Amino acid sequence: MTPPSPGDLTEGQKQCLRLVGQHLTSKEIARKLDISHFTVDQRLDTARRKLNAQSRKDAVRIFMAMEQEKLSEPFVYEPGVIAAAGESHMHNRPPGGWKGMLAVAMRRMTVPPVGGKRHHLPKREILVQTLNIAFFSTLLIAMVVIILTGTLRLFR
Repeated sequence: MTPPSPGDLTEGQKQCLRLVGQHLTSKEIARKLDISHFTVDQRLDTARRKLNAQSRKDAVRIFMAMEQEKLSEPFVYEPGVIAAAGESHMHNRPPGGWKGMLAVAMRRMTVPPVGGKRHHLPKREILVQTLNIAFFSTLLIAMVVIILTGTLRLFR
């Protein structure tokens, strides 16, 4: 796979990425470029995919680095990379043992904020958060049913 280059992006995608880099929202960019905010979102999403970025912020970071020509590929036989690759099989658990594993699990089980600004989560993260909410809602309902059933048995 070839590394992305600024030439792979259209001029419209480049404009949108530069404006996101200036911390403008999609609607502000749309007003500035006299296009629909849906078009802005489409351009940014296409640019994100072309740059292999997880979010629009990552895409902007990659694009800005490419424009400043600071983005380079590491050497294939770099000693640090070889040493890190050789040691990777030795550690099966995250650092910190069980506490580290618990911390990782708790980070993955966060509930997304309700309301607020438009999010920029990838579709995979939206699915994970939706499944988290469904799981915990089901768990809560099951607990309520168990408590009510136990309470009703006490009064019989």
